Amino acid sequence: MILLISALCCIVGSLGVIVHTDIINKIIMLTLIEIGIIGFITYYYYLDVAIVAAITEPIVTIVILIGYMKYKKLKEEKVEPKAIIP
Repeated sequence: MILLISALCCIVGSLGVIVHTDIINKIIMLTLIEIGIIGFITYYYYLDVAIVAAITEPIVTIVILIGYMKYKKLKEEKVEPKAIIP
């Protein structure tokens, strides 16, 4: 049953990434894929790997969202680069 739910999460997340056009929605769908992957990991009793994945997954998602928000802010302000890098 766990294997079926994990597969369903991965499939729904993959279809959501393909269908959605907004980047924030794509990031949310990527977290749904990661939930399915954590389910697969726990199904095969790699619990230490599942613990590490469950801890790092929300942190990585928050970092990606913060990076996207900063990119969006800079794009709206149209800030010129301060230095030219050769």
